[in-house]
Amino acid sequence: MINPHPNPPTGEEAEKSSFFLLAQRHADRTARWAVVALGFSIPVSVALDNLLVVLLLLFWLAGGRYREKLAAIRGNPVALLACAFFALYAAGALYSVGSRGDVLYMLDKASIFLLLAVLISIVPAGRTGDWALQAFMAAILVTLVLSFLVWCGFIVGNQLIKGEAGNAVVFKYHITHSLLMAFAAFLFAVRARCATARNTRFLYSTIAALAAFNVLFMVQGRTGQLVLLALLFYYLFWCLRWRGLLIAVIIGMLTGSIAYFTPSSTLHQRTALALREIGKWQPAEASTTSIGQRLEFYRNSLKIVREHPLLGVGTGGFPAAYARQVEGTAMGATRNPHNEYLMVTVQLGLIGLALLLALFWMQWRLAARLPASESPAMARGLVITIAVASLVSSTLIDHAEGLFFVWMSGVLFAGLGHPVHQHAATTAA
Repeated sequence: MINPHPNPPTGEEAEKSSFFLLAQRHADRTARWAVVALGFSIPVSVALDNLLVVLLLLFWLAGGRYREKLAAIRGNPVALLACAFFALYAAGALYSVGSRGDVLYMLDKASIFLLLAVLISIVPAGRTGDWALQAFMAAILVTLVLSFLVWCGFIVGNQLIKGEAGNAVVFKYHITHSLLMAFAAFLFAVRARCATARNTRFLYSTIAALAAFNVLFMVQGRTGQLVLLALLFYYLFWCLRWRGLLIAVIIGMLTGSIAYFTPSSTLHQRTALALREIGKWQPAEASTTSIGQRLEFYRNSLKIVREHPLLGVGTGGFPAAYARQVEGTAMGATRNPHNEYLMVTVQLGLIGLALLLALFWMQWRLAARLPASESPAMARGLVITIAVASLVSSTLIDHAEGLFFVWMSGVLFAGLGHPVHQHAATTAA
């Protein structure tokens, strides 16, 4: 009979092999804990985000099992599209009109899509994925409590807390705070809908309502208000189908009426200011208002797209191309059009825009295949959040927004990887 192991490992070799396997398991476990910690860090601290991302990458490398990890990436359409999007940015660097510094800066921002592939390959699924979501919810809950204390005047702004009574933000400025809080309101509402215990359902519903109130009446982020409205429509449609849309319209009208008859509210003031700024905007003149400047950015960016429709001006080429566009006018240059779709299309053309939309569409379509009852709604809510916010801000180059999108995508879509890798992650969780 043929010996299947003609050269069996010696005791010393077996001991070394066992040690390396143990070290790899510990490295993978530590990487997954870094994913969980990121859930708490993203709403709170940029410095801690960066530290955790570095640790995550180091322990991902130390964990080995590269074949399994690559198989998980190859078997996951979301990860493949994320890698393709980064590859397009890398190709765009070859023909960019931007400076070397601008090209490197944008490549650094685009590398976050590779992090999405890394997150998916280590499979933060099962208990790990739930712990990651709970860490995010805990950070939002801390933020919400502190925001109410700021709003009521019990806490004044300092180096840690950025807000004041009229704009009760905490760790982030108003755009980021309102966006994360709007998604959190939706997240708690989904958990309330799926909860079986009455007390749990009541608790989650209360937190969701307080988070929505925070976005509408306590902070000045119009981005979050827009996102919250879109999420409200989707949530009610998810719960009640077409009847839900009618209820959403009624709630929207009631909220608008309350805001209209309470001139001191943040929602009333920000809406009135936006309408005034839109009315003052003149296409051929330089604008000094927030909304007017955004409309100016959009108009000039579209002109650049018309001149470079297919491939754009290259990675990191937006600042140089925009400066040329407004040269000789009273309009000022900008490095950011405050619209992710225009930011991508100016740099990478319609091909880049198509790939970004394909990523959103793939996430929306694959959400139906996610196992947990609440995961499909969460995943589609994430797509709505980023897709809507991208209309008025460059979400994927903003640190917190971009990392939040990538992290949440990794947590939710990791379970769609290669079957062999899924089994390995399940046994390790």
